[in-house]
Amino acid sequence: MGKTIQSLERGLVILEILGKTKKPLLLNEITEHFSIDRSSVFRLISTLVQNGFVTQNPDTKKYTLGYRILELSGAFSDHSYIEKLIRPIMERVVAETRQNTHLAILDNHEVVFLAVEQPNDPITLNISIGTREPSTATALGKSLLAFHAPEKLDDILSGVTLKKYTPKSITSIPGLKKELGKVRKIRLAVDDEEYRSGIVCFAAPVFNHLGEVQYSIGISGLRDAIKPFTGKFGEIVRLSGIEASEILGYKPAGSEQ
Repeated sequence: MGKTIQSLERGLVILEILGKTKKPLLLNEITEHFSIDRSSVFRLISTLVQNGFVTQNPDTKKYTLGYRILELSGAFSDHSYIEKLIRPIMERVVAETRQNTHLAILDNHEVVFLAVEQPNDPITLNISIGTREPSTATALGKSLLAFHAPEKLDDILSGVTLKKYTPKSITSIPGLKKELGKVRKIRLAVDDEEYRSGIVCFAAPVFNHLGEVQYSIGISGLRDAIKPFTGKFGEIVRLSGIEASEILGYKPAGSEQ
């Protein structure tokens, strides 16, 4: 066997530690596994954070695996406690709409698919766990963006170019913010062929116990299969977001029901 790169080995050990631990870890807790000093471990973790393989909670300063792991393995959601909690809701949405149902999270200005439920139908969209899509042109993304504080939203959108994916794409920041205002009012986002021609999507925010939007849940399908049922499907998705939020400990106001 040839020589190995020690820093790479240590980085992989960090990923293994975080992967096997069922709770977020502080820097000191990770450092305990190494004979090197704390500052060296910090540099290794910082590199992993910058590349999306590790993420740090800005409030607790604790580290967990990042969503880039999803793209490589496609198996992260199989071990995700949250995904297991919300999976029954997704299965019911699929049964009620016969459309692809997704659970996603925001990563910078993109959404990452954490879980996918598909109907038993030969005509269905093929979307995999770990798929990334632009948050600004998708229902899943808009439902995640809409509930950020204005300054946080500006930070996310800074430097982002709104591409014209289809003739219906929103291509200006003011136009996008106006759309996000509508999402906040009704707790439902719509992608009416904005990202892909012929594809319509609905998505709803999923709040955690702190009242923060952490996930989005939604459906996507062919225009002709969704448009005739816009009201029905939209309400199914909106209510699924409320139910998933309550499972995560969120207490919605009566007006949100």
